[in-house]
Amino acid sequence: MKIRILFLTVIIICFSFNMVLCSPKKVAILVYDEVYLMDFAGPLEIFNDCYSDDTTKCFDVFLVAEKKETIKAHTGTGIIPDYDFSECPRADILVIPGGNLNLVKEKKNVADFILKMDEQTEITMSVCTGAFILAELGLLNDLEATTWYGAKKRLKQKYPLINVVDKRVTDNGKYITTAGVSAGVDGALHIVKKLFGEETAKKTAKYIEWDK
Repeated sequence: MKIRILFLTVIIICFSFNMVLCSPKKVAILVYDEVYLMDFAGPLEIFNDCYSDDTTKCFDVFLVAEKKETIKAHTGTGIIPDYDFSECPRADILVIPGGNLNLVKEKKNVADFILKMDEQTEITMSVCTGAFILAELGLLNDLEATTWYGAKKRLKQKYPLINVVDKRVTDNGKYITTAGVSAGVDGALHIVKKLFGEETAKKTAKYIEWDK
């Protein structure tokens, strides 16, 4: 009887472990008024189109904003977030895109939300000038970081503890930063490679015909 119980326990543990391994990584992308459209849409497309095989999705991606109401990207495009800050589920990956940072950088509830999510994430990635938000929170101190080419000098001057470099993507383990706009696609593909291997990253890049 004891052997049977032990056997069943082992099966349950193995099944649960396998379910965890097969569960898609949850990706939260922060959006806000005057966010740069491609900064968040590029990574969103990569994560949404990434499969480890023909049917198994690697990521479950969603948009989160301060309030669950339509916001306007810098192009004027309307965006409807999936969650507001109060109902946002735990995420393995947090993406901070660039945009009109004055609308978010000095809001305490935005800072509190990012810090709360960052405590739980495996990876936190900024795209373009989104690096300024992470920098303001002290999350990039003593790390390499990059941003849009026109903002690198300002990032270096305002945050001297950050090693601002001329790279398309920087990876400090938990914190990843990318250069401007289209580089968010490279950052997302870098995460795919980091978590699911080079072949999955190549397959995803081929699917969207990204041949940089």
